[in-house]
Amino acid sequence: MLARRQRDPLQSLQRRNQELKQQVDDLLSESRLKGALEASKRRDIYQRCIQLKQAIDENKNTLQKLSKADEPAPVGSYNQKKEEEHNLLDKLTQQLQELAVSISRENVAEYAPFLPFFL
Repeated sequence: MLARRQRDPLQSLQRRNQELKQQVDDLLSESRLKGALEASKRRDIYQRCIQLKQAIDENKNTLQKLSKADEPAPVGSYNQKKEEEHNLLDKLTQQLQELAVSISRENVAEYAPFLPFFL
């Protein structure tokens, strides 16, 4: 059996960012459902916000450390692609922050200790 070729670092990061985007989109959709108004469901959504924010932060750190020299083959518009991925991660962070704030408004005392995580 042939071993799969390792993806290029930027390409791997792009794929992971798309997975994170899908997870954020799913979470936003789920938060709009009527059942999301229950306290336990809000807690679950809030916890998932925190987990996704941590994953996004990890990807941001990885992205910052990437350089053109890490790529095994030349990549056209490398800096532009990096900037686009950074912008995507910023957008996802903002969406999660807005969701977390809206959830926390519904029950301020319960979520107040975690709000600085998003600010």
